[in-house]
Formats: sequence, structure tokens, C-alpha cells
Amino acid sequence: MKKNEKSYKGEIFVIISSVLFGLMPLLVKVIATHGGNACMTALGRFFIGSLILFTAISTRRNISLQITLRQFREIALLSVFYALTPVLLFSSYTYMDSGLATTLHFTFPVLVIVFSVLLFRVCPDCRQIFCTLLCTVGISQLSGGEAAGVTGVLLAIASGVTYALYIVFLGKSSLQSVSALATVFWLTLLSSMEIALFAAATGNLIFPSDTTAWGVTALLALLSTALALVLFQMGLFRCGPIRASLLSTFEPLTSVVVGSLVFYETLTVQNLIGIFCVLGSGALLVLPASLFSSVKQFLFAAHGR
Repeated sequence: MKKNEKSYKGEIFVIISSVLFGLMPLLVKVIATHGGNACMTALGRFFIGSLILFTAISTRRNISLQITLRQFREIALLSVFYALTPVLLFSSYTYMDSGLATTLHFTFPVLVIVFSVLLFRVCPDCRQIFCTLLCTVGISQLSGGEAAGVTGVLLAIASGVTYALYIVFLGKSSLQSVSALATVFWLTLLSSMEIALFAAATGNLIFPSDTTAWGVTALLALLSTALALVLFQMGLFRCGPIRASLLSTFEPLTSVVVGSLVFYETLTVQNLIGIFCVLGSGALLVLPASLFSSVKQFLFAAHGR
């Protein structure tokens, strides 16, 4: 069956969203150099993002912030998973190399498939399984890959688990009938409140006096939070949780390319292999099923020779 226009649009939305998320390491690094810590960055990102979305919704008469009690409960559950993700991931950086932490976090496409099968009996097709393997190889090549302690590994994997649960439950929620702007507004607002409580309880609620940190945090909230989250949700409801999670691997690819262009970080052969694998996986996902079958038949025929 040919892929419809809705699915194609969804894939494009997710890819653009992943590119915007991929700008996050650059912006977070700038914030850190100007006095911001992980909790402040996550809190500012979500709270300012909710203000941006509220402003956008206020200018449009056809969008309402009203949601049902069931939808509020669904968003509240999603906000817990989404708020925990950056806290766990940023915390893992204390115990291990950020490249390896990112690799472990990006096990979430595999976890999305596992949770989809276990919780909702949704089975992936052969193409999605192959692309998952290709993505896993690609992400492993994009990381620095230094040794890590057990604590760091568990925190990084836990961040992948919470993000996978966010994707799976979002895909099965009733929020498709709600405007993406309204859903993400409630999501970011609740996430900011949860992170504020966590930061206050752990003594990590530190606000920098540097205006540059706040300016870049606002940019992070606009590009890598409000806009990226809205596009991701719109894309997920069009192409499905498994496909959306796999296309999300464009995020670390973007981070590597931006790091090379902005910070003049060296692109190794290993990085290039990773980029090729991630791009190849994305290309295979968006190709029509008939073309993918032709490629598979060609590969099997070549192997037979």
C-alpha cells in the first residue's frame, strides 16, 4: 500500500523537530558558560516555552486551552515522563562522557518498539526493525564512547526509558483531537512545575545573573522546546510512534554537524559512518514500501552471487 500524504508530512515534521532538538547541546553549552546549571536550563526551557505558547494561542481565536479531565490526566502523566528525561540525562553527564550518555539515551527507539509490543501489542514491520538496527549502529558511531560507571549508565538508560514511555503513551492518547499548541502548552507548564519542585528539593534551583544565559534560554525555549515539541507531536500523530522515534535520531546527527561547524570539532571517519547510517535509516523509512522491497530483493540477489 502506498504511503499517503499525511504520513509524509508527519515524517517531515519529525525530521525538522529533530534538527531543532539537535541545536540543544550548542545552546545548553552557551548557557552553562554563563552560569546556568542543568536544572535551571530545563526549568527555563519549559517555563519560557509555555509562555511563548500561551502568547501564540492568545493571538488565535480558533484555539482553546480548554481540555477534558481525561486529557489533563494524560498530559499530566506525559509531563512526568518528559520532565524526568532531561533531569536523568543531564545527571548522567556527571558520571560519564556526554557522547556515551547520548548513545545510551538514544536506545529509546528500540524501547519504543519493546513497549509498543508489551503494552499495546503493536508489532513493528521488517523495515522498522532493520532501520532500528541501522540507527543503533549509527548512534554508537556518533558518540565519543568513553568508559562509564554503573550510576551513569543507569541514569542515561533511564532517560531513554522515560522518553520512550512519553512517545508510546502520547501515540495512544486521546490528545490527537486537541490542538498541538494547547497540548504542548500544558505539557511544558506542568513539566516546569515538576522540575521546579525537584530543583528546590535538591538545592539545585540556581538562577544566573548573566543576561546572556537568559537570552539563550529563551532561544532554547522557542526553537528546541515550543516549536520542536509542537512539530514532533504533529508528526507523531501522522506517522506513528515507532517511525517518529526512529526519525528522531536526526537529533544527534545535527548536534555532531553543528559541533563541527560552530566549535570546529573534528569529524572522524567513525562520525562519518554514523552520519551515513542515520541518514540511510531515515531514507529507508521515508521511501515507499514498494521501493524498499526492490532494494531488499536487490541486496538478497547480490548476496546470492
